[in-house]
Amino acid sequence: MPKPTAEEQDFFQKIIGSAGYGNHLAKYVSIYEIDQVPSEDEKGWRKVDGFKMSFKGIMTEEMTNPSGNMHGAAYAWLLDTCSSAALIAIHTPTFWGLPDFGGVSLSMEVQYLKAAPIGTELFILIEIIKCSNKLANLRCVIKDFNNDKTFATGTHLKMWKGPGSGSSVQAKL
Repeated sequence: MPKPTAEEQDFFQKIIGSAGYGNHLAKYVSIYEIDQVPSEDEKGWRKVDGFKMSFKGIMTEEMTNPSGNMHGAAYAWLLDTCSSAALIAIHTPTFWGLPDFGGVSLSMEVQYLKAAPIGTELFILIEIIKCSNKLANLRCVIKDFNNDKTFATGTHLKMWKGPGSGSSVQAKL
């Protein structure tokens, strides 16, 4: 995968930095690599099944549980934030864009496999498994950036209503 442009990186930081929950953690995560975004079709949609985006992060004291390892909620935040960012990266005005920018979560499942201690460099890989104009299923793997040990895996099912759907969700951009 190619490295992100400065524009992609700035946009990602703006998006996660404007979120209410976890915005203080934004400074610890950045895009590492991103697939080329597929072209839009005549409806403004994209064929994005298999699209991948990866992130690099650092496990900090702010993310710990009482044992000094990464808290389960921090893993869930990474899954939610990074998978949502992948959908935002492929959006168009008629495909995963406003007003439900990146969609809303229907379900998330996380499998916690290994404890990540403070200071661990993280590699977060997101893959869009299946994506239509209404539903997206994404997979996440969180590993040690330096030795490939897997800390957690998960899936995220999201829904998008789109413009004119009567949605009252407003993006904070």
